[in-house]
Amino acid sequence: MNHWNTRAALDRLEETRGHERALTQLAHDPLSRCLRLGPGLEIPAADGELVSEIFDGDRRPDDLLLGRMDGHIWWARSDGEGGTDLRTLDLPPGQTQLAMMATALYEWHRSNPVCPRCGERTTPDRAGTARRCPKCGRELFPRTDPAVILAVTDPADRLLLTHARGWPGNRVSVQAGFIEAGESAEQACHREIREETGLAIRSLGFFGTQPWPFPRSLMLGFEARTDGTEPNLDGEELSWGSFHTRKELRRAVAEGELTLPGPVSLARQLIEAWLARGG
Repeated sequence: MNHWNTRAALDRLEETRGHERALTQLAHDPLSRCLRLGPGLEIPAADGELVSEIFDGDRRPDDLLLGRMDGHIWWARSDGEGGTDLRTLDLPPGQTQLAMMATALYEWHRSNPVCPRCGERTTPDRAGTARRCPKCGRELFPRTDPAVILAVTDPADRLLLTHARGWPGNRVSVQAGFIEAGESAEQACHREIREETGLAIRSLGFFGTQPWPFPRSLMLGFEARTDGTEPNLDGEELSWGSFHTRKELRRAVAEGELTLPGPVSLARQLIEAWLARGG
């Protein structure tokens, strides 16, 4: 199940972010917790759960207020000593939302240190969900790049999995690409598959969405059917790939011939949904 299709477990406390007194009270709440991300935004986790600390109440300019969940106020800092790549983790849904939000915001802050209008260095605002320019007063908010991701099957219900250039070893996934200017998500699906595989989509259905903060994408998931059975890969973005039956894929993964995307990804959810339909 794609838990991103349901109401968020995390209350982001938007009504509180502009009020310093309220933020100070939250910082000193005895149930406040803090996630300390590593220098590369690694996530503190162990045994399938986030590892957090009691928040010390001493707010720093780059601290992030994530929100309220499970009776706790959640904060994040980027002064940890290490952790785990979020893409490899399999956390409970609410904890995944915390980790995604923290990663997305820190990625944005690091990539946007100056005002695009006047060039002045900006400072964090609204407990981490905005930046403000002290010179011209402009308020900046995070931006998201929409992208499509598709599980493409052939007339025999075999799934197309491909290997992108630059990926390690035998890793494979479903196909994905950014939505271009003036293009709908559905048009992007048709274009990406035609450009990268030479196949034409016959039918297309919506699956679900997921934030993907590497660095700032929103993935729009689809399931597609093609009449073709032999992909003609472009050789530029995709180096190899083929259609697989469920039996073939399970065997290849079990024997280490293929590696699937991490469990947190929408790509993996699309693959698992296809596998489940075959029993």
